[in-house]
Amino acid sequence: MLVNKLKSILELVNPTYIFEYEENAMMNIKADEYARSDKFVYIEEFTQGRYVIEGYKKKKITRVQIWFCIFCEMHSDAIKREQLRNQIEIEIVFPFMERLPKIETWQFFTPLPRFDANEISIMLQFEYKNDIC
Repeated sequence: MLVNKLKSILELVNPTYIFEYEENAMMNIKADEYARSDKFVYIEEFTQGRYVIEGYKKKKITRVQIWFCIFCEMHSDAIKREQLRNQIEIEIVFPFMERLPKIETWQFFTPLPRFDANEISIMLQFEYKNDIC
């Protein structure tokens, strides 16, 4: 199962991040329970992908979106937010990417807060391809 594989990798590369996998509405409720010092990684429920046939093999390609999040102090500025995003990259994003060497293209986004007004995050998006039996 893809979720379990991603969870295992994420917990291996940085166990200080709380792992969450849930639909967006439930995540908004869970985030309210976090302490300001907590860091979390959230995998969006898979909602998009495609099936392809390569030669005689059927493949399933799933679009994966993962949010890597920490909380900042109230009234943070752009410089502090950039520093925190650099910290997230070093702590968990780059180590995670190294564990999935078959992925050739990674997109990242630095979205507006989704779960808390003081959230700083990087959303990593990629396509995961696996064979269908």
